[in-house]
Amino acid sequence: MEFCIKNYVHFEGEILQSLKDNGVEHRIKASSGLWLGPLVGLSAILTLLQEDASYSEICLIVGLTGIGLVVSSICLYLRLAIEKITVRDFQVAYFLPAIITSLSYLLVANKGLLVSTTWGLGVATLGTWGVPQLMSTFPRCFTIGEATAVMHACVLFLISVATNLPLRYHLPPIHDEDIATVLIQIAMLYAISVCLISGYFPIFHMTKNFYAITVSLLLIVVLPLMYVLLDQNPVTWMFYFILGETNKIILILYWTICLSLSVAVLMYQVLLKLQATTATRKVFHVLAVLVYIPGLLYDRVLLYLASGVIIVLFILLELLRYLRIPPMGGMLQQGFSAFVDEKDSSISLTPLYLFCGLSFPLWMPTNNLSLLVMLSGVLIIGVGDTAASCVGSRWGSRKWAADLDKSVEGTIACILSQVGLICLLAFMGHVGTGPLFVRSLVASVALSFVEARTNQVDNLALPLLMYVCLMV
Repeated sequence: MEFCIKNYVHFEGEILQSLKDNGVEHRIKASSGLWLGPLVGLSAILTLLQEDASYSEICLIVGLTGIGLVVSSICLYLRLAIEKITVRDFQVAYFLPAIITSLSYLLVANKGLLVSTTWGLGVATLGTWGVPQLMSTFPRCFTIGEATAVMHACVLFLISVATNLPLRYHLPPIHDEDIATVLIQIAMLYAISVCLISGYFPIFHMTKNFYAITVSLLLIVVLPLMYVLLDQNPVTWMFYFILGETNKIILILYWTICLSLSVAVLMYQVLLKLQATTATRKVFHVLAVLVYIPGLLYDRVLLYLASGVIIVLFILLELLRYLRIPPMGGMLQQGFSAFVDEKDSSISLTPLYLFCGLSFPLWMPTNNLSLLVMLSGVLIIGVGDTAASCVGSRWGSRKWAADLDKSVEGTIACILSQVGLICLLAFMGHVGTGPLFVRSLVASVALSFVEARTNQVDNLALPLLMYVCLMV
């Protein structure tokens, strides 16, 4: 065991030194987080393996892509550990994941040779070379593991878009969830396009030009494209979908109250010019739990659609803040300054990770996930991490180690809060008491210790790890 730890530390040190020598700035006061890198790909693989024979094409493609991403992370880390390389150049070793992914598409998914090769090269390029590019673009914002997970999640999204939208052009979706998927994918492409255009063309940093390109893309490209793919008016569909049932209206009103409370907390901190404490930040975790649990219990499709709308709005608002675009850019910057986390740098990643960690199971291309799996992010981040932070900051007197802020009392609270919620759901009949129930209890205990020891961003790392543990 000691031999393995020693070799891992040496391997990690070589990677960090390689990044440093090439001017790629790692997030300060954090280890490499190598274990985090393969989790996104592994999650996609496990999602496919849990499906029965009726899995969709998008699920198959995403699962096969997961294989390529796991291989990509391994090849990337091995290549970075070799001295005297230029990490931002494409390496020959990166062709291995391209070959494996292309063959998977060709032989398993029956994609054509051209499509398989193109997609395989794209997955391998972004899954390896794209990681140091991301870290270079946003210095000190990521560890190598976090950057790998983020880039791999982007790859899965792009592959799912490339699989789904051409299909919908020939066969418009009928089911509400399929329609919501098309809306979310196009809206996300819209947000990404606005970010890329604004990033590469400084002329769009000017207020008038920024709003011109944003509105023009929405009216000229996005809404017509939605209409063509859905074969109906997307605005009309969304109106009838939301207002068509009483339970949806009640959920929307309830979520509006939760949103109003979060805005009130934010404005209170900003107006009084107070720096948010750890306990204050966890208010948003509690509100997120209050949003997600009723949504998962009573209307998953509505929650799925709402999560897509919110992530697009969040990206656009963060872009306004980053570019300081009036009239909201200044106010958003004040909110960022009041709630900035020590793990945030130039961009507000912690709340984005929180939202993605809670929504990750919703976004996977399957309808067969049990409630406990859907709650993986809610359990470990919304409930466990919140309890650990609140109890630890107030009563945590015994630290796990001198160099750690996490306390024994906080870890106990993390365990008890998750176990309590799982048992409550079982008592109310929402979850069974079979093997998954036992596995969720064991995972809650194990990940509570991971939460106490890791210096990766909890909101990103822990939901992915919990999802994998519950899917194995």
